[in-house]
Amino acid sequence: MAADREQREFDILQYRQGQIRQVTDVVAEEYDLAIQVNGKDFITLLCTPRSLENLVVGFLFSEGVIQSRDELESLSVDVERKQAQVTLENKDAFMLAGDQLFAQKTVTTACGKGRSMLYLADFGDLADRIEGNFTFQATHILDLMAQFNRQSQLFLDTGGVHSCALSDGSGILVFEEDIGRHNALDKILGYAMLQGISLQDKMVLTSGRISSEIVGKVARRGIPAIVSRSAPTSAAIEQAQALGMTLVGFARGGKFNVYTHFDALCSE
Repeated sequence: MAADREQREFDILQYRQGQIRQVTDVVAEEYDLAIQVNGKDFITLLCTPRSLENLVVGFLFSEGVIQSRDELESLSVDVERKQAQVTLENKDAFMLAGDQLFAQKTVTTACGKGRSMLYLADFGDLADRIEGNFTFQATHILDLMAQFNRQSQLFLDTGGVHSCALSDGSGILVFEEDIGRHNALDKILGYAMLQGISLQDKMVLTSGRISSEIVGKVARRGIPAIVSRSAPTSAAIEQAQALGMTLVGFARGGKFNVYTHFDALCSE
């Protein structure tokens, strides 16, 4: 298998309107990336094999392992061996009683329940309330989501991935796809950290459900708004309200819902 391949072909039986035929179908590639931190096994992520360095950095930040790019001494990814090696400036990070790391776990694609948390962090203290005067116009949101949907080529080919993007309100700056919605978000957050992109005036666009975990990740980077093609959960709405974030859902088909901070929506 070519490790950088994002999709594969399988022979399947297809049933359509009473007819059965054998065809070739395209599906999204599932790839397991084992991450070592400071020379010790840390975690395995199930993901799509693209933008893996961004994924590693975004995941470590999102889970509270690192707070800034400066904490990374080195990062390398061996795509063929499916391994990422991370060295932190703080060599004692993660050390527990008996000089042992947490037992290695595999994190699911997080499209449903069951996502494992490995690093013990107090997530309530990781995100500050977002202050500012973020505003947007309805037509801009609809235009951005139209651009967003056009870029989702892997989804159009396979129907098996989530998409995520970073926008400055007028266009898409970074776009990623992955079998997991958390992975797709971590990839764009990792890219922004590695490139030193200021995020206080940006918004996140996503195809996936907005959960409280997603809100927390976005809030930790000081991003004031999330726009989704899908629905938010009740906890996500309450958390976004408390953190001063704008939450927009069901942005598709020429319409959307604003769930928090209604004054962010400007009249045309």
